[in-house]
Amino acid sequence: MILTIIGRADQNNPKSIWEVLYNMVLEGLIEETKLDHFNLPYYTPHAREVPKVIEEEGSFSLQKLDTFEIGWDGGFSEPVKNSGIPACQDHLEQERARYISDYMRAIGEPMLVKQFGQTVMDDLYERYFVEKINESLEKEKWQFVNLVISLTKSKLA
Repeated sequence: MILTIIGRADQNNPKSIWEVLYNMVLEGLIEETKLDHFNLPYYTPHAREVPKVIEEEGSFSLQKLDTFEIGWDGGFSEPVKNSGIPACQDHLEQERARYISDYMRAIGEPMLVKQFGQTVMDDLYERYFVEKINESLEKEKWQFVNLVISLTKSKLA
């Protein structure tokens, strides 16, 4: 069996929207109980975690584990050189950050709006864009880490 899942490159996730939500609680924009009762079952394992989990569970044997990266901004188009469109690097980075923020909003907003209401969504995603994505893209290139896992059914299972 071959599985491909999204993983993570490091042990921490500085790109988390949870910090932005918590700051909005501290400012009184979101009720703390709403944040406390919100559960989004989403987990991205690090490649080092996967073999141990497979071994402990026991139903499968790990044959091979590979990782590859894809930019979070896949599909983002920069202006073509000599196209007559002036390209300012700061502007491109902000556009790239906005592109990432917009598609993350398309995925997450339906779940978040049910818990926190539509009225805070613009503010939430603008803060996420400014505090997390835009600042982070200045320091690093965001990559999705994909784990490709080859498993066989364990003889013990």
